Amino acid sequence: MNRFLLFTIIIISLSACTKEVYDIDTPTVPSDKIFNYNESAALGRLMVRMVDTQGDIAVDGINLDVEPLFPNTTGSDKLSRWMLVQFNETLDLKSVAEKIAALETVERVEYDIKLKLVKSESAPAPTSRPEPTRSQSMPFNDPELPYQWHYYNDGWLSSEVDDPNKCLAGADINLFNAWKYTTGDRRVIVAVMDDGVNVNHKDLKANIWVNEAELNGQLGIDDDMNGYVDDINGYNFVQGNGKITAGDHGTHIAGTISAVNNNNYCGCGIAGGTGNDDGVRIMPIQISSPSSNTYSYYIAQGFAYAADNGAVLICSSWSYDAGAFAFDEHFELSDSAIKDAIDYFQTKARLDGVMEGGVAIFAAGDETYPAACYPGAYHEYISVTAMSPDFTAAPYTNYGPGCNVVAPGGDYMYTVFGISSTSANDNRDGYEYQHGTAMAASHVTGCAALALSYALKQGYTLSPDYLRTLIQTSVHDINPYQTGSRWIFDYDLGEYYTMELDLFANKLGSGYIDAHLLLMQLDSTPCLYFKSGVAALLSLDEYFGSGSKSLTYQGCEVTDSVRSDLGIEGEPCIEDGKLSIKCNKPGLGRIKVSAIIGGNEVGGGDKMGGMVVEREFELVVRGSVASNGGWL
Repeated sequence: MNRFLLFTIIIISLSACTKEVYDIDTPTVPSDKIFNYNESAALGRLMVRMVDTQGDIAVDGINLDVEPLFPNTTGSDKLSRWMLVQFNETLDLKSVAEKIAALETVERVEYDIKLKLVKSESAPAPTSRPEPTRSQSMPFNDPELPYQWHYYNDGWLSSEVDDPNKCLAGADINLFNAWKYTTGDRRVIVAVMDDGVNVNHKDLKANIWVNEAELNGQLGIDDDMNGYVDDINGYNFVQGNGKITAGDHGTHIAGTISAVNNNNYCGCGIAGGTGNDDGVRIMPIQISSPSSNTYSYYIAQGFAYAADNGAVLICSSWSYDAGAFAFDEHFELSDSAIKDAIDYFQTKARLDGVMEGGVAIFAAGDETYPAACYPGAYHEYISVTAMSPDFTAAPYTNYGPGCNVVAPGGDYMYTVFGISSTSANDNRDGYEYQHGTAMAASHVTGCAALALSYALKQGYTLSPDYLRTLIQTSVHDINPYQTGSRWIFDYDLGEYYTMELDLFANKLGSGYIDAHLLLMQLDSTPCLYFKSGVAALLSLDEYFGSGSKSLTYQGCEVTDSVRSDLGIEGEPCIEDGKLSIKCNKPGLGRIKVSAIIGGNEVGGGDKMGGMVVEREFELVVRGSVASNGGWL
């Protein structure tokens, strides 16, 4: 039996937005060269991979229009061998596929699968809300920032639902502390593969990628000769032109990553800068729209376009449907144009001087399915699950194998606990609330963009593998919160049901991401976590060795400004190899601890003694700390 007959080929759907799927026929595969047939496959079009670039595609009696699937893409043998073959739509699709597959010059034929166009679930912000009672002043003047709990959560929004347990301090990405080191860098370009972006939104326009050659060139001319005409802000693969339309979902994703900060309008983006043209740039890769069908070849071309035009990160909220592939080998053996293109992005994208290769980030899916959706589930890509503002699994999130990391995704049980970001229509105050693993994926993408911005600032270089490692290890433990149960309302059935939280324990990924910790890992600076107002005693074994208790310590060096910022009470000191400190204010600051190793006093001159060893730590004071104390 041909190994490819093991596959159940199903329709692609946007993972973060719907549970509906197409009904798929699974006919007998007529050739081991032909893949992915279903009734909704595009008529008059096939994707064909050649044995080599010298071959020809010609069938007697059929007029075939053959062009490269990936125009102007270089440096990839696989991508250079892919062709888009078009013909009269009245011809029988299967018959043409069989004739092309019979050619010795052809290695593979794929039907072009249609995606289901969907609407994002969203809601406007409440018409009236109380003034925020934040424990920390806002770093920027954007009016929606105090309500973006997913960036910095001190629990105050629990007052909105009269339940102190629904929004817990610390259930966020710790963004305010990360912003003290970087807020973004324009040299970092992030592709958003979605349903379009409002490139003229007042909170996005300054941070949208601009292709200067096309902007300053002639309309209707491929001025930069990249294979795409008039791609001033990205490319609309649905319409086949450079006009990006305003998608609800894509605009929201773009805003979470890089809405302009400190412009006294709407909310903030994770890497949106300071309002001085210094945020990371968003490159829209439009693969769907409300009025047109969209196909897998748009997605494949989109990944190659992003890599070839400067993007180094890509945020994708589409996927194969949950369960389409049982494990990685199934996905690998499918070896589709899409996978070839994703691999090309991860290999060929680059950020000059910092990283050779790109990182693809996917939503895990919103079917509450016990595995991440592919392609995100594949072991070389990042798949993001979602948590609610009380650290529990979001009621819609997928979980289990293939899930890498957790981020805030919103909780549809309460509108105020959605993810607040830019709205496609720029109506009212320019923002709205959404929820989904796509929202969680945009948080992780924004954190990755901050990391690359910080690497530029510090002069660091890193590999894509190392960035993926940092993303998955700059986390706090979420598993202790997955106990008991929650009441969840099923809008489809119109009734409540009980969600058992232990179902998600150890299945959401490595933990929930911390943007500040991600930057400190780049610095190789250890972070020590403290709860404000509580005296703490933390072991230094991990930093001075398991014999830290026996060392002689010279003391702890803390500046007056750090003492004031953190409200440090008394003098920090070392007791039996443990740091004793009490901080009364949320915030962060550095402390330096000095120890003598090799004696009880420092050697030199007429003394035989030891060497002074210093370790610098980042003190992170929050209203709460992770159940593991923040120790990784």
